[in-house]
Amino acid sequence: MIFGFDFKKSIRNVIIFLMPLFLINTNASAIEKLIAHGGPVKGLAVSKNKEYMASASFDYSVVLWGLNPIEEKMTLIGHDAAVNTVKFSPSNNTLASGGDDNKILLWQLKYPIKKNISIEPIILGKHRGKVVDLDFSKDGKYLLTASWDGSIGLWDIIKRKNIKFIKGHKGPVYSVKYSEDNSQIYSSGYDGEIRLWNAKNGNFIRPLVKNGWGISVFEVNEEKNFIAYGSTDGIIKVVKLNEDKEILKIGNNRTPVLSMYYLKEKNLISFGNAKGRMIILDTNSWSLVRDFNAVNGPIWDSILFPEDTSLIVAGLDDFLTRWEIFDFPPEILDKPGPARRFNPVEEVSNGEKQFARKCSVCHTLNSDGKKRAGPTLYKVFGRKAGTLKGYKYSEALLKSKIIWSEKTINQLFHEGPNKVTPGTKMPIQKMKRYDDRKDLITFLKEATK
Repeated sequence: MIFGFDFKKSIRNVIIFLMPLFLINTNASAIEKLIAHGGPVKGLAVSKNKEYMASASFDYSVVLWGLNPIEEKMTLIGHDAAVNTVKFSPSNNTLASGGDDNKILLWQLKYPIKKNISIEPIILGKHRGKVVDLDFSKDGKYLLTASWDGSIGLWDIIKRKNIKFIKGHKGPVYSVKYSEDNSQIYSSGYDGEIRLWNAKNGNFIRPLVKNGWGISVFEVNEEKNFIAYGSTDGIIKVVKLNEDKEILKIGNNRTPVLSMYYLKEKNLISFGNAKGRMIILDTNSWSLVRDFNAVNGPIWDSILFPEDTSLIVAGLDDFLTRWEIFDFPPEILDKPGPARRFNPVEEVSNGEKQFARKCSVCHTLNSDGKKRAGPTLYKVFGRKAGTLKGYKYSEALLKSKIIWSEKTINQLFHEGPNKVTPGTKMPIQKMKRYDDRKDLITFLKEATK
């Protein structure tokens, strides 16, 4: 028993309840892959009316989905780097997004959302570091942003300007939320604290939690008087909001908790960690509802949909994974799928291995780019940098005089993109060993013909 929570008893009750279901024949139909992105998916949001979903990706895009049925509706292009977080306004008319380019973009939505219609984003502003979380005020007039620059951005949506950058956390800010009456702000960060601020003037009120390890995600229920959070050392905790009292503590495996989703109306909270483990708790009894491996690798975000008994998970895959978690007990669900392209388990050449690990998240070898963050490498040798049609290049590459060859590709990975193409959107990827660079180039010369 840990802090009043009897895990053995709760798990035993769940298993007894699920025993009649063990005869169900589970197969691939229990899991659905939702494909629209060309890179890992980092953030998810669902509209207040539960009719639409948005997904943010490493491929620099945001995809809008219809939920009845689930289908891709529109791709939003505007960020210059990976998009980390998205959020619908309370009215559903505005979607906010933030990314590694430090920008906060606003997208004005018109319903019903139709395919093949483009939307130009409004640049609300920028931080000095990547933007990792967003929250609208309950009236939709203001927006909070959390950034790795150590500040909380407070923005006026109507006037479209920054009101204040609130500083006080020691290190990156990971998560932000408005109080129910919009008068206060909650925030968490690398310093292991959950802090309370005055929303009107940005003044610090008091620390609510001092955890010691970074607090990556949290949720607050003022009516039920609790704060639930996940930390970078793998601990999930629930504490009283107005007093120093612990209700629940789970975990000690040092695997960071990366994501959290609170379905308040159904009294469910889900936590996802860096190794693909999903834990779902009932917030009335703080009992365990589900504990299973949803994907290979990190769970960067998830959404619970109890109306159709499903959970949608975002991670390192180019697709979203939908689990029917309430119809099919986790004890008999298959393990997550095979290893990804960038972590091959089959015996391949060193050159192909280097491509898989260093290049394949952003680039394909086919004639079409398949929505990847970077352009296709098809026929790359002899091509002038920044000239492939249909790809939105950075100014650095548009002005570059580089011709891609054995020499320039070797230089790129030896010195790094920040030296060879300063100002480029390409992540810093370097290879110390000459043999690795040589093998990669040999593989690319054959594979990109």
